Amino acid sequence: MYYLAINGQRTGPYEAHDIQRMLRQGAIGYDTLFWKDGMFNWEAIGSQKHLFETTYQQPQAYQQPGFQQQQYGQPMQVYQQPMLAHQMNPPKTRVTYILLAFFLGGLGVHNFYAGYSGKGVTQLLLTLFLWWTIVVPIGVWIWIIVEMCTVDRDAYGNPLT
Repeated sequence: MYYLAINGQRTGPYEAHDIQRMLRQGAIGYDTLFWKDGMFNWEAIGSQKHLFETTYQQPQAYQQPGFQQQQYGQPMQVYQQPMLAHQMNPPKTRVTYILLAFFLGGLGVHNFYAGYSGKGVTQLLLTLFLWWTIVVPIGVWIWIIVEMCTVDRDAYGNPLT
């Protein structure tokens, strides 16, 4: 499945035959940017023609003198890559992380805040189901203290400010 950047907006998903049809109809050109899962950046369709082989004829507007086509190496005014989960989340602060760990650490709230949901669920379950033992709560609190002192990045690699 492919996504296209048309008029600065992400559209799709499309299959390769849909893109071939749009090329034949002149709805898009080889300078149109595309992206699919696994790609790091948006690329021009013309840079990957083998993916969209077709008997495409450029529309007359592209063939007129004075018309300047977008150069493949130049950036356009669309995203360089699709929005990822860590780009949609606001930056996290270290002070908030430490306060959440100190007051609600046994429930794993600080790990949920930083995106470490696996560690958060583990701390929550250990606290909820084994609160009555002495060893488990002490172990969880030692774990929390170590995290308060050592964790300086969220789950996506962004620094805690």
